[in-house]
Amino acid sequence: MAVGKAAADVQGEASRSIAMNSGKYREYYGRVEHPHWSSPPGTPPNSDSGILANSIMPQRVNATTYLVVVNAKYGVPLELGWMSKAGNHVPARPFLRPAVEYVAASFQAAVKSILKGNN
Repeated sequence: MAVGKAAADVQGEASRSIAMNSGKYREYYGRVEHPHWSSPPGTPPNSDSGILANSIMPQRVNATTYLVVVNAKYGVPLELGWMSKAGNHVPARPFLRPAVEYVAASFQAAVKSILKGNN
């Protein structure tokens, strides 16, 4: 249960960080009629359509293993950064790693409690 809760917490924290506006960096027009502002490098991406945040899902592998998957095709490039078609490096807008770091302490405490027989 602790692993499943941690995976759900990572999903929630990652989605929450995307839903919060990280600030305005560059304005551009994408698939929507209104302009979109990219977030500053190193901060979670700003949400435009909600597709990225809604594509983050915990996935049970077995009793002790969960994956947190991102189904939006641009999720990994945003998390890690990428090279543009013009050959410029676009810095990362991480949202998963910070979520894992945020959840890590409570997950470790839950595991320690279980191992001590408190749950």
